[in-house]
Amino acid sequence: MTKRSYHQYCPLAYSLDVIGERWTLLIVRDLLFGPRRYTDLLNGLPGIGTNLLAKRLKELEQSGIIAQRTLPPPASSTVYELTERGRGLQDTIMGLVRWGMTYVEMPPPEDDFMGTVPAMHAFNLLFDRTNSSHTDMVCEVRVDHEIFHAELRDGQLKVRPGPAEQPDLIISGPIKGIIQSILCASVAENDVWIRQGSPDQFEQFAAAFQFPTA
Repeated sequence: MTKRSYHQYCPLAYSLDVIGERWTLLIVRDLLFGPRRYTDLLNGLPGIGTNLLAKRLKELEQSGIIAQRTLPPPASSTVYELTERGRGLQDTIMGLVRWGMTYVEMPPPEDDFMGTVPAMHAFNLLFDRTNSSHTDMVCEVRVDHEIFHAELRDGQLKVRPGPAEQPDLIISGPIKGIIQSILCASVAENDVWIRQGSPDQFEQFAAAFQFPTA
């Protein structure tokens, strides 16, 4: 099947020819934090279907947005990662994320899926520098079989996939419950557990985040 095109002499139309298909930007979103395996992408995008995911990945490769790479032993897994051109979409995607916050409901609807990658983006988006200047802390977040961590240092936030080397705080639970707990600075009623650290440390960490009001 021939790929659809707007056939307009316009940079926006050309951009949409490449990334305007359904699921395409969500695939790029999920690769912004680093390489992911095919199964990771499939599990993080429920509803896409394996055939459509394979098609979108092939289109993105052909457009020079992503590339495949084989990890060295013992992993030896094939992963997909953004190329330099693909990484150039980061500001565009984060701009859309900020714009989309006007449509976000709290608490999150029960039927809406939220994966760990959108959660990592949410940490960055909800971060409030004005309330974090005196907090230096590393929080490890465990969701099912996935782990990421957030490091607060000198009023800056860095969110990365994988476990932290020396976490001050470890929390676990459903990802939407974790987001809600951080915004209300309490783990009560959200099935979130503090595995390491104290409730006071959790409240101190959570104080660095707030839901945007505009």
